[in-house]
Amino acid sequence: MHITFGRKSRLATLGAGLLSAAALAVSASGPALADTADTGGTGSLSVPIAVVVGAANANIVMLPGTPATSSFDPTAGTDTVTFPVTGGNGEVSNFFGTVHYGGSLVFINSKTGKSVVVTNIQLNFFTAAVTGQFPGSTHQTALAYNHGVMSTSSNPGPPATETFTTDQINLSTKAATMLNTGLGTKVFHHGIDIGGFTTTFDVTVS
Repeated sequence: MHITFGRKSRLATLGAGLLSAAALAVSASGPALADTADTGGTGSLSVPIAVVVGAANANIVMLPGTPATSSFDPTAGTDTVTFPVTGGNGEVSNFFGTVHYGGSLVFINSKTGKSVVVTNIQLNFFTAAVTGQFPGSTHQTALAYNHGVMSTSSNPGPPATETFTTDQINLSTKAATMLNTGLGTKVFHHGIDIGGFTTTFDVTVS
């Protein structure tokens, strides 16, 4: 099954997720419900070459931290960072839960010698954000929010898989501020379109 929707329909989808969460809470005193676990797959951030060049002109480079990898597609004009799925409970059917990824995003300012490593990358379906942990932090910070055209699909398998894709994610205010501070630069701004994000993950129900 494949579903495509735009920005205006996201609130309705998130509302459905909220109702699902409420249903789970109400049913807590009744029979146990099945738990969803994300057990494998990948998530990919595809950054347009124009963004990469703009950052490079400001002496900023972004590299994948192991086990994430990076590849350049000259046809699409994108530099794609791919992360392995390591866990989570995300479900595209009701925009609920989170998908967790291995690896990190490493930002380096070649002029100042400063660096920022963002770890614990996650996709939060309920807040429609890609999140991560900045150095010294113990909580998730929204890195970018999903915008543009989004789509979901599922395949019964085996193994059963679910896919989420958005053609645009925009840098959050907090992430821009923390990157600027950590790197000693002013190049990052709220709302910058930093590319598209897609993830396909294996799903098991217990």
